[in-house]
Amino acid sequence: MSTTPPRPARGRPASRARSTGPAPERSRGGRATAVADRERGRRRPARTPTRGTGTGTGLDRLRILLVATMGAVLAGYTMLVPVAALLTGTGGVAVTADGALATAVPLWLAAHLIPVAVDGRPFGVLPLLPTLVVVALVAFCSRWAVLRLGGRVRHDAGAVVASQAGAAAALAVLAGALLPRDMAVTAPWASMIGAGLVAGAAAGIGVVHACGAPAAWKRVLAGWPGAALAGARVAAAALLLVAALVLTVALLASASDVADTAERIAPGAWAGVGVLVLSIGYLPNALVGALSWALGAGVSVGIARSGPFGVEPGPLPPFPPAVVLPVTTVPTAAVLVVLLPVVAGVLGGIACRRALADDAPVVDRVVAPALAAVVVAVGAAVPAALAGGALAGGPYDPVSFHPWAVLGCALLLVGIPAVLTCAGTELARNVPMGGTDRSRTAVDRARAARDRRRASTVGELVERRRTAGAPARRADAARDDDGDHDDLHPYRDAVTDEEEPGGAGRTVARRVDGSAGRDPAGDDEDPGPDPDHGDGAGDHGPDGRRPAGRRADRDTDDGDPSDRRTDGRTDRITRPRDRSRDD
Repeated sequence: MSTTPPRPARGRPASRARSTGPAPERSRGGRATAVADRERGRRRPARTPTRGTGTGTGLDRLRILLVATMGAVLAGYTMLVPVAALLTGTGGVAVTADGALATAVPLWLAAHLIPVAVDGRPFGVLPLLPTLVVVALVAFCSRWAVLRLGGRVRHDAGAVVASQAGAAAALAVLAGALLPRDMAVTAPWASMIGAGLVAGAAAGIGVVHACGAPAAWKRVLAGWPGAALAGARVAAAALLLVAALVLTVALLASASDVADTAERIAPGAWAGVGVLVLSIGYLPNALVGALSWALGAGVSVGIARSGPFGVEPGPLPPFPPAVVLPVTTVPTAAVLVVLLPVVAGVLGGIACRRALADDAPVVDRVVAPALAAVVVAVGAAVPAALAGGALAGGPYDPVSFHPWAVLGCALLLVGIPAVLTCAGTELARNVPMGGTDRSRTAVDRARAARDRRRASTVGELVERRRTAGAPARRADAARDDDGDHDDLHPYRDAVTDEEEPGGAGRTVARRVDGSAGRDPAGDDEDPGPDPDHGDGAGDHGPDGRRPAGRRADRDTDDGDPSDRRTDGRTDRITRPRDRSRDD
């Protein structure tokens, strides 16, 4: 008999079968779910910075690096083309596309701090504002690139920094070859290295801003180095504020001279615009000069020199930012300007003290503000070295902001107040104050004498007790050669001098003596009953023997040195117990 296989059930599979609930509830639930889905679809998630997964192929990584590098180079050069056209037009020269593109090449080199020689005369006083713009642009492009690559410091940061630095160095050499005939780069190798350093530093800033500091840096900056950086930030901001204040006061004091100079070199509104743009480009240089002047280092232009402590007269270039420099006379109250960096140092010391823990040691409280002062001093000296330079070999050559003097003055005026503010209280607490013994009071001298008496060693105290005739009991048991206590006494039935008839008499006779048992200095006190000694026959053991650990003073009338121990101890000499006397 054949069996027919069962026919599959009609309808939907079990997994897709509808629920068996009431129809109205199903309809209301489905309608509510659909409405909630539509509401969630309308809500857009918050936008976050685009970050790659870091799993792309080598071609994808190369494409990202090329876009970031070429974008930074082309954007920086494109931004300088309108500036070059404006400066050319305000100078009375016809503006053309080719001329603007050609003029932007030396501007791009100047933005990367590469000096250029014009007709054989070096021009090294370069504006710092284009440099700051290029640094910001390269940092932005580097940040975008490292985020697209995955945002990993170890794997992605190095490639981004290397690509930016290499591209800038290569293009610096190429731009030096594309200069007009009357211009030339003073040192091609220096231009390549300088451009690479500027672009690499800017890329490093962008990478650190995007990825954050590495874990190793965070561990290092957890203690006093972090406090030092906090103090350096505050002190640097304060010095920048000081420079801005000094420059503002100088501009207000010489406003008429600045206006006369601008009108003389640029008659007309259109020419005045070009002078204004050029003056804005040199505004960071003026801030560096104001900081050097406030620190006391001063500024030199040719043979002219100006500072808060004195001036040397000389000619100044007809340029608005230069005429604010006083080279004839300086007010007497100008020396008070050096107090402003001192205030910056105090603020930096306060920041270091707040960043350190309350129980931080004195060394950390000294090292942190000192390191902050070093960082601030170097940060002030480097711009002072970059802002000056040769000025075409004329009467205004060179322009110097004295970077070494700036470094030394910043260390003194910022470092000392910072250290005293951060660690002054602790230093005053730990430094010994006062004079010699002659200047002390009677109470201090008595306390010092008592301390000297208390400083006696245990051996000296025992020796004093022995020489005074008092029984010196030892609190610790003497060890034998192998360090064990079992064979402390060679005779287990040993007795002391007091238990012998002759020994007791000698001991009692010595104790009756008026000065015996008392130290002449008065430091010997009665130690009380010794736990090792009993008070008669009651301290015998169960077998009628005294404990073997009992000690007695060495007490011999003849003072035989053979009865004394070679190590200077004052233990009493024990002898075998005579059992016949017990009987």
